[in-house]
Amino acid sequence: MENLKFYFIIFLLSVCIIVLGYKWYQNNSELEIAHQSKQKIKDQILTGAKEIKRTVLRNGAENLLLDITGHRTSIGNAEQTDIPDIVDTAAMALDIRTKQLIEVTAIVAQYKAENLQLKAQLDSNKNLFYTYKQNGLELKFTPPYSSSNYATADFLGRFNITAAQGYQRKGLLGRKKTLLSITSDSPFFIIDKVNYVGFNKEPINFDLELQASASFNQMTGVGVGPGIKMEIGRFDFRGNYQYYQQERAWMYGANVTYKVFGF
Repeated sequence: MENLKFYFIIFLLSVCIIVLGYKWYQNNSELEIAHQSKQKIKDQILTGAKEIKRTVLRNGAENLLLDITGHRTSIGNAEQTDIPDIVDTAAMALDIRTKQLIEVTAIVAQYKAENLQLKAQLDSNKNLFYTYKQNGLELKFTPPYSSSNYATADFLGRFNITAAQGYQRKGLLGRKKTLLSITSDSPFFIIDKVNYVGFNKEPINFDLELQASASFNQMTGVGVGPGIKMEIGRFDFRGNYQYYQQERAWMYGANVTYKVFGF
C-alpha cells in the first residue's frame, strides 16, 4: 500500500512538471506568435491604395487605376486600420456592428473649376448676372448692384462616380494583382487619394488536446487517467477516463463549458 502511494505521488509530480513545462513553452510560443502577428497586422491593414495610372477621358474626366493587393485583414482588426474613424462611420451609416462590415472604400477628392467662361445676361429688372452651364456644372453669379449690396453666387454640380474591382495576372503562374478603378463623368471631379480595406471573417477556433488528468472529490477521492479536450469556438468539451483508488474502479467523466466573456 505504501509503495502504491509513493508511485501515485511520483505520478502526480510528473504530471505537474509536464503541465508546467508545457504551459511555459506555450506561453513563450504565444508571445512570439503575438509579436509576429502584431508586425504582420501593422503591414497588413495599411489602407492607402497604390496609384497605378491616371487616364484623362475625352470629356476631360479622369479614370484612376489603383492597386489594392493585400488590402484585406481579419474582421477582428477592423478597429486597427489607419482609418478607424471612417470604418466606425461606415458601420454606423449601415446601422450594423463593425464586425459585420465586408469592405470600406474612402475617396478623398475635390471639385475644382478654373477659368470658366461665364455668359452675361440681364434679368427682368435689367440687372446684369452671369451664368455657366456645362459638364454637369451650373453656376450663377450676380454682382452687387450698389456699394451697399453683396455679390451672390449659386452653384450646383452633378456628377457620377463608378467604382469597379477586378484582378490581373501576368502569365499562367504570375502573381495575382487586385485592382480598383474609380471613374467620374465630370472633368471638375479630381481624386486625390483612395483608401480601401476588405474584411475576412475570422475562422472558428478549433483545438484538440490529449491530456493526463487528475481530479478529486469527497465522494470518490482522487482519480487519475487520460483525458481529452476539444475547443470549438466558445465551447469547451472535456472528457476523461480515470482510475479511483478509493473505489478501485475506472470511471468516465465529461463536461461542457461556454465562454461568456474573458479578459
